[in-house]
Amino acid sequence: MTKGRASPTGGAGQTHWFQLENPYQYEDERVALTLRWRDQTPTAFEARELDPGKLRDRETPEIARTLFQVGKSRVELGDLFQLAGSAEDGCLIVEGDLNGVDRLGEGMTGGELIVRGGVGHELGVEMAGGRILVEGDAGDWAGAGMRGGQLRIKGSAGRFVGAALPGSRLGMREGVILVDGSIGEDAGLAMRRGLIAFGASAGDGLGRGLVAGSIFGFGPAGRYLGAGMKRGTLALFGSKRDDPGLLPTFISSGRSRPPFLTLYLRKLKGWGFPVPDSAFSGSLERYNGDLAEGGQGEIWVEPTPS
Repeated sequence: MTKGRASPTGGAGQTHWFQLENPYQYEDERVALTLRWRDQTPTAFEARELDPGKLRDRETPEIARTLFQVGKSRVELGDLFQLAGSAEDGCLIVEGDLNGVDRLGEGMTGGELIVRGGVGHELGVEMAGGRILVEGDAGDWAGAGMRGGQLRIKGSAGRFVGAALPGSRLGMREGVILVDGSIGEDAGLAMRRGLIAFGASAGDGLGRGLVAGSIFGFGPAGRYLGAGMKRGTLALFGSKRDDPGLLPTFISSGRSRPPFLTLYLRKLKGWGFPVPDSAFSGSLERYNGDLAEGGQGEIWVEPTPS
């Protein structure tokens, strides 16, 4: 196994992402607290207090009185959302257009958060456990600094998915981020461990400064792919083009199809991620780099058309 590639068994006392439950599967029979957005304020606000793990021991009327800073005012949650149900099972469902609601699920350590709509920036930032499902799009910094757990976005996500937060040396350290659509620039910036997968396309700087971990993509990526990466794996399928977008500090090391790629693809497909059948066949071209950082990383791409 290439140095820097994550083992499916993980380290001592650590649950590797390969052993996690299906982040696409949610139980239907459970008690949930449902918040329906009243759409009464055009002002963006931060909702870090909406943590299903922390709300499970509180009664619904008490939760409704939780105060949020909206502009210059302090507003009760019950004035922003209609509340129904109970949080006793650690499941929170939020409905509505929440594009102006930031930091939802920040620092989560457990429970389930389901967003039936779009959501703003810093979704699940620094989360350490639990599961988040977003049925729409997410803004910038989704899963940034993530330390564990599972984050799934059915739509697209903005810049800095799973990236290092400003002032931090490392990006996500463990966990799974699955984005069915596109992701913006600098996804996986300084990523240390874990898995990111996207289904459509990625902006410039995918895996820039990657320390370790795995990024799987099923569409084209922008410029500076893996620039400055130290170790880790980037694998791109369905992105045939004349120029793979690599810096000259990456060198081709031949074509093959290592078994671990098929193993990971099967895991993703088993989770319900939209992996095309074409990804399971054919050889891939392997590039090693970044040579400016030791050259122990690997990037797998479909061969350049002849």
